[in-house]
Amino acid sequence: MKSDLYKYQIDRSSNLQKIAENLGLNVKQLKEFHNNNSLPHEWIKDDDKFPTWLHYLYIPDSEINLIENKKQKESLDFVSLKQIQIDTAKYKINQKNDLQVSGNSMIDSETEIIWEVSKQKKQNVFFSDIRQVSHQVKYIKSIYRQFAEYMQKFNKPLEHLFVEMTNAGGIQSIANQDEIWSNWILLRKSLETENSSSIEEKNILEGGDIDFRDTLPLIKNNILYNLFFNDCYQDYNQTGKFIEEKKKQYNSQAFNNEKVNITVKRKVEKEGNVAKIKFLCEGDSDNNQHLKEIYNSRLKEFLKENYDYSLIWSIEYHFDIERGMMFFCQSKIKEKVSSNYIHSMEHKIELI
Repeated sequence: MKSDLYKYQIDRSSNLQKIAENLGLNVKQLKEFHNNNSLPHEWIKDDDKFPTWLHYLYIPDSEINLIENKKQKESLDFVSLKQIQIDTAKYKINQKNDLQVSGNSMIDSETEIIWEVSKQKKQNVFFSDIRQVSHQVKYIKSIYRQFAEYMQKFNKPLEHLFVEMTNAGGIQSIANQDEIWSNWILLRKSLETENSSSIEEKNILEGGDIDFRDTLPLIKNNILYNLFFNDCYQDYNQTGKFIEEKKKQYNSQAFNNEKVNITVKRKVEKEGNVAKIKFLCEGDSDNNQHLKEIYNSRLKEFLKENYDYSLIWSIEYHFDIERGMMFFCQSKIKEKVSSNYIHSMEHKIELI
């Protein structure tokens, strides 16, 4: 028992459930905190009844602060998302890609991925463990199927990913880099045995060497991982309206990962225990003149029209506030280089 802990005086007309509700805690939280900080004869047993000689409960903060925090949580104008450990959760991910060139669909594909995810806390740092259960190309335009099946093999080194997370929920570092590299070496040997040694294949394998030796840049530049490991864990004091955030950069899919300058607006809505976070990101020609130079040198002669760039990216997250868990995400991106060159991408992430 510690002498500097906060205490709550027990009213015999009340019970553990009512006290927990009054303080904005759940029964398990309150009971575990009290029992972990009290002597054995003061413990609350499985029936949740107080020992007759118990006059005080030990609580994690002052009664005033706990009640004030409860009021904030219940307020529609305040949302607090905190990371919490997750034993095991399974997510289904659906992603669609489409590239339209002069009215023809050059790339048209749909992929379904299943992830098994857990989250642990070690020394005040959160780590996420992702295991890929399945990765299935549901549809792809026939002329690209052979190449897609070949490139799908490059997912194997990332079938298990263990990442250190930032406080806000983004990716800080890759904790199983050695494992990823070892898996790549095995895959590389099998690919060298299976295939001819063309210049294109050698270039792809050398690209794999770079990506899997230091995987953090690859992950941070991947839209799916950016959506899943979002920076949403924080306190939100304004809800119900779009607020402009700092300008960011997007990795262009139409210009082979060239950086696109975008504006970002965010809106948070609260419905009971659910937080809905919406982002609207936009890019235009004026703020991305560097792309015009690339377009004029590589694409203008083929497409026979002027550069007219725009990007619209909408994202919506649904979080269970109490569990600190995302259970839904939908992302839609439309990147238009000109009226004859348009790339679209959609992601849907659902807890199953």
